[in-house]
Amino acid sequence: MRSEAANRRKNMQPVRVPQISPISLISLLYALSLFMFYRQGFITGLTFAGVAAVVLCIVALFYAMFRFGVNTRFEEPSLMLPQLVSALLVMLVVAYLERATQIALAPFILIAFSFGIFRLSTISLILLAAGCLAAYFGIILIRGHAEGYDQAFRADMMQWFVLVLTLPGMILLGKQIHNLRQLLRATRYQLEHYEEKSVRDELTGLYNRRQIQAELDRAKMQADTLGTPFTICIIDIDRFKEINDNNGHLTGDIILKEFARVARDSIRDTDMLGRYGGDEFMQILPDTDLKGAVMHAERLRVYAHFLDFQKVLESRHISLSIGVAQYRRGEKLTDLIARADAALYQAKQGGRNRVEWTEAA
Repeated sequence: MRSEAANRRKNMQPVRVPQISPISLISLLYALSLFMFYRQGFITGLTFAGVAAVVLCIVALFYAMFRFGVNTRFEEPSLMLPQLVSALLVMLVVAYLERATQIALAPFILIAFSFGIFRLSTISLILLAAGCLAAYFGIILIRGHAEGYDQAFRADMMQWFVLVLTLPGMILLGKQIHNLRQLLRATRYQLEHYEEKSVRDELTGLYNRRQIQAELDRAKMQADTLGTPFTICIIDIDRFKEINDNNGHLTGDIILKEFARVARDSIRDTDMLGRYGGDEFMQILPDTDLKGAVMHAERLRVYAHFLDFQKVLESRHISLSIGVAQYRRGEKLTDLIARADAALYQAKQGGRNRVEWTEAA
């Protein structure tokens, strides 16, 4: 029987990298902000048109790479670093050409870095931040040298100084958030792992008695609500106590584990199988009537009979006695189990290695 975790992995859809990334959207938003600068007369139409064309070309280039799977050829399929560098270069060039746009530079740089934090390594972020700050500082110095070190120059330096303080702080905070996310992810995985272990029998890997009882309660509730049938099989390995006494508990454990493997592989994903106690197992078959359950029990009995234990068991083979009972609507679960137990006892009295059942109604 597949575990819940395995079923979740099976049903998961492959994760695809978005074809238009957040960095591309930021570039488009930056171009939109430049349109407002243009409308207010702070920059020329030629500057806006040129920047818009460059941004659209960059976005189209990365879209095409994602659309046709070119990005998968790279070690980092999101291409975060080249996208981030492209966006920052556009912003810095515009800030150099048009002083008025510097007011938008710092917030858009911070927004762009906020997306890179969760994709890029700390070293890459530090180097990129240092390069960005150095380029911005160079722009300020070049403009100050050309226009004079006046009030506007001091205002530019103050903006650069604020960015020097905020950008590393944001990177540090983002990395802490990233580390917390990884810790939460690891904790969630551990909790799922422990939860899985808490409902499993340690030896066989099947459901333990507590969980199989919970599954019984769930099956009864569904049957009473929807009117769908369900049936249980109580399975016993014949003469298991003699096997343990004559061959040792290690041999008994080998037999239990091997039987559990075969039984787990032979049932449907919707069926529940658990170790009910010692050498007894219980199988719950939802949406299955008595006839279907008996057929399945016979098939399981044959599978188990053909297991070869020549290396650990003189008789080489084991046999099963199985009692089958279908749930009667409104019946107590203790009564259902008692009827399956009675059928199992009948199978043992009838010579073992057989399936017996009690009528559904």
